[in-house]
Amino acid sequence: MKKNKTVIIILIITLLLMMGGCKKSESVNNLKDLTTSPSPTSVITVAPTITPTTEPSATPTIAPTTVPTVTPIIKPTLTPEELSMEAYEKFMKNETKVSFDRFMPKDYTEEALFKKENEYTLSEVLDIITAYYFENSTNKKIEYIDHSYIDCGKDGVNELVLRFNGMDIYDKDDDSTLVYIIKYIDEKLSLCYYYETWARSNSTMNEYGYYQSGGSNGASNNTVEYGIIDKAGNWKLIVAIESELDINQLAWSDELGQIPKVAETKGISGEIEVDTICFDKNENTPNSDEVSNKECLYTFYVYDDDWEPSENTNLYTNSIYKDIFEEALVPFITPDEVSNMISDKEEKVGATAEIKEGTEMTWKTLSENMFSEYVVN
Repeated sequence: MKKNKTVIIILIITLLLMMGGCKKSESVNNLKDLTTSPSPTSVITVAPTITPTTEPSATPTIAPTTVPTVTPIIKPTLTPEELSMEAYEKFMKNETKVSFDRFMPKDYTEEALFKKENEYTLSEVLDIITAYYFENSTNKKIEYIDHSYIDCGKDGVNELVLRFNGMDIYDKDDDSTLVYIIKYIDEKLSLCYYYETWARSNSTMNEYGYYQSGGSNGASNNTVEYGIIDKAGNWKLIVAIESELDINQLAWSDELGQIPKVAETKGISGEIEVDTICFDKNENTPNSDEVSNKECLYTFYVYDDDWEPSENTNLYTNSIYKDIFEEALVPFITPDEVSNMISDKEEKVGATAEIKEGTEMTWKTLSENMFSEYVVN
């Protein structure tokens, strides 16, 4: 019985050993099968296939990076007319200055009122001109200031005209005026010309810068003057004519002093008018007013007792009046020659019929609030 139990245990152990060997064999076989035939649940990593766009050795094409375009802000360029008007408006608001280097106002002794290479605001200009013009006047303020715009040379670019009213030039409350013509040149304001009007002097400038002036220098002496400001802002004298109706007044003249003496010896008294005609030869020289820069010529007119012009056709070729000038050593030209020379000068400086026939200026009063120190409220 005991022996049977031993046999049974041995059989059981043998069976267990056999069963263990089968499982081991199955595990080994499974490992071999994994290398060839994976199980359906296995995860398989497959390397991606890259297809070249050209040849295999070519560098792959890389799309460029797009940078957004920023449009710059461009300010509109101002025209010469717009720049000029902007500068004029600033000057009348006391926000910019004017130079007098181009044309210098002078006092009665020919001394400059302003300094070269300096610039002045409108307040500073008013300070100087009121001190000068009202030095001997009970008035100490300008009545009012007005302004206008003109187109010198008719080029489409305006110039500023300032008129100071009530300057007491001849006498108190004589309605005299001082006129400044200002132009925007080379990015700054410059005075181009100035003139005065008063009881014995009437001067005007039209919309195109054509200037005419006439006035009395005394009982028998008168002066007329014509000029123009061109589109570049240059003042150009066309002609200045001084007329003396009493030849006896020429006795103190260095050039004409012999005329009354010779006329007296010939029994001629005072019915001769002698004109001195001056043409400025240096038109492009700013503020050119020296005697050496002027070409002065002479002509004469003869009147009867009623001050009617002489009808003598030989007046300038064969007459006692011609002899007077020759003996006095005063060369003369005929009035017709004077007219032709003036016409030639007008053509040279651009004073065409259209320019000469321009209309008068239209004035607008400037507010006195900003300049109450100098202008009557």
